[in-house]
Order: sequence, then structure tokens, then C-alpha cells
Amino acid sequence: MNTNLSKSAAAAAVPILAAAWFAAFNLRSGFIGVGPLIPDLTADLGLSSTAASTLVAIPTLMMGIVAIGGGAMADRLGAARTIALGLLLVAIGGGLRAASHALPPLVFWTILFGAGIGIAQPALPRLTRGLFPARLGLATGIYASGLVTGSILAGSLTLPLETRFAPGAGWRGPLIFWAIIAAVALVIWLLASRDLRRSDRVAGKSGTTHASHVASDPAAAAWNPWTDRRTWVIAMIAAGQGLAYYLLIAWLPSVYRDLGVSPGKASALFVVYNAATLPAILGFPIISDRLGSRKIPCIVASCCLIAGSLGLVLAPTALPLAWLWPYLCGTGVAALFAMSLVLPADVAPALRVGAAAGMTLAIGYLGSGLGPILAGVIKDITGGFDGALRTLPVVGLSMLICSLLVPERGTPQDA
Repeated sequence: MNTNLSKSAAAAAVPILAAAWFAAFNLRSGFIGVGPLIPDLTADLGLSSTAASTLVAIPTLMMGIVAIGGGAMADRLGAARTIALGLLLVAIGGGLRAASHALPPLVFWTILFGAGIGIAQPALPRLTRGLFPARLGLATGIYASGLVTGSILAGSLTLPLETRFAPGAGWRGPLIFWAIIAAVALVIWLLASRDLRRSDRVAGKSGTTHASHVASDPAAAAWNPWTDRRTWVIAMIAAGQGLAYYLLIAWLPSVYRDLGVSPGKASALFVVYNAATLPAILGFPIISDRLGSRKIPCIVASCCLIAGSLGLVLAPTALPLAWLWPYLCGTGVAALFAMSLVLPADVAPALRVGAAAGMTLAIGYLGSGLGPILAGVIKDITGGFDGALRTLPVVGLSMLICSLLVPERGTPQDA
């Protein structure tokens, strides 16, 4: 995307950011929404538990695999068109999952759905760098809160939708519903971003292609995210928070149940963990703008994760602190995730932000996939979750070390 925006495109920045929030919402709703449907889906299609679990794992896997290509696409085609393509795949793949009557087509459409997320997500940092170079934290916090809101609403509304969406639709109803919402988001995005897409087309017709832009900027031409120490620091933060977040998402209710906590209280404590993520993912990037520092919020978030995870290890059910530990963990992982979305736009040349975001997201989702697996393996070996919980303070300490290496915020230079 041409970072020298036209006046009309600049005036449309606020509605575009609102549309970006809605786009981000749909990069989580149809993904998280399939989890509560797995029991009914498995029974209806006669799937094994292993086969059913792949339907949850595939989107996460695709989000990592496709992120690198999605970032390159955002740099080459522009963030606006890349996000549109991603939303299109999310709507089509997500909706056609509901038309599947056997595992192979269901897997195919799930792969397409996950690819759409992987394409669109690294384009969002590219978008904010182009529109809000001086307010990256604010812009990132706003659209990233859409990711969390999509997760929370999908997790809480999917089962009620299954019973009320349409008589006899069963598990297919909510998948259709979330696909329709994604299609609406696509239409809104196309309307809101039309000036940006038009400016990209005009630039392409005039011969100012991505390749010529990069060639004309020595910094962009020479820069490679895979050889820049700063992007590896960011990628390690993304991977560490992903490992911790998904480990707790998958196993925290079971941890409480194994400790003898009642189902109702275990559920309430898990809600606290999830509820903490929204203010953190919105607030920490904004605070980083106000402070003029990315390092301080990363350090604070890492300390939250260390404190919360130590509490889960040493006194998980001690009242009233039992309610504090999941809140601190949720705050820590969400804030670190948000900062890992802001930082690529800080360190990369403007024309290579997509590549930086794609790399960090790819490595981050690799860590995300390891979290639940690690906890499950440790439980199988030891018979409990103590070993898995003890890994979390170590992860938090690693995040603190990485946070100390985070480059201080500089003024992005438009390429």
C-alpha cells in the first residue's frame, strides 16, 4: 500500500480503523466458534476424537504457515486488498464447512478458512503503519481488541445460536451465522477501504510498483526480517505468549477441576482469565504510545505473567488471591500479544512491515500450537498439571528477558 495517502484516504482513516476492528473480529469468531460444536459435530459425522481435534488445530496451523505469504502479499498488493482477500476466504471456507457431510470436504474448507485468517492478519500491522505511523499503539489496540471480542462472543454465543439459529440446523447453524457475519464484514471493508484500493491501483498503473518502491529505498531493499535481531526478539515474545495463552485456554479449567474446585467456580475463574485479555490488549499499546516506549509495557506485562503463573503454582486456590492469578495471567499474555503486533511496524521499513508481521506471527503460532501439546504430554507423564504449570513462570521469565531487549520506540520512517 502506498504510504503517501491521498487526502480522501487520510480522511477515511477512522472509518477504515473501525472496519479493521470488524475484520479482526471475524478472524477469531468462526475459529473459536467451532470448539463448542465439536461434540455434536463429531456425533453427527461419526468422527473420532482425533479427527475432530484436527478441525480445531488446522486453523491455528494455517494461521502460522500462511502468515509469511500473507505478509508478503500485504507489502506487494497493499493491506486493503490483502485483508479483503482474507475475509473472502474466511466467509467462503467458514460457511461451506456447514455444507460438509464427511471429513475430507470439512478439512478442505477448514484449510481454506484458516488460510484466510493467515492472509489477513499480517496485513493489519501493515495497514496501521500506513495510516497511523505516529499512533501505532492506539491503532493496534483498537483493531486487536476486535480479535479478543470475536473470541469472547464466539465462545459465549455459539451454543445458544445452535439451539436458536434454525430448527434442525444443529452444529451447522452457528457456522453459517459466523460466515454471514464475515461476509458482512467483507462488504463493509470494501466500502471503507475503496480509496486505499484505488490509490494502490493508480500507483500500479503509473509504474510505481512494489518492486520499484523497494528498489528506490536502500533501507527497504537491504532489510530482511529473518536477519534482523530485533524481529527475532519480537518473534520470541509472540511465541512465548502464544505458548502460555493457549496452554491456559486448553487446560486451565481442567487444572482447577483436578485441584478439587467445583465446576461452577472453575468456570468463573476461567472467565476471569478470558475477561482480563480485552482491557489489556486494548490498553497496553495505547499506554506505549503515551509513554513513548514499547519496552516498559512489555516488561510490566511479563511481570504480570510471572506473578500470575507463580500464584497458580504456589497457591492456586487460596482466597481471595485465587481470583487474582488468572487475571494477571490473562493480562500478561494479552498485553504481550498486542505488543508483538505493534513492534513489527516500529522496527521494519514501511514497505516491509507485512514481511515483519508475517514472520513474527508465523513463529508466534508455532509456539501457540506447542502450549496445549506440552501440557498434555506432561500430564500424561506425571499424572498431573503441576509440571505444566511450572513451565509458565519460566516462560514469563523468558518474556521478561526478551522485553529488556525490545527496542525503544522510534518515529517510523515512511518508505
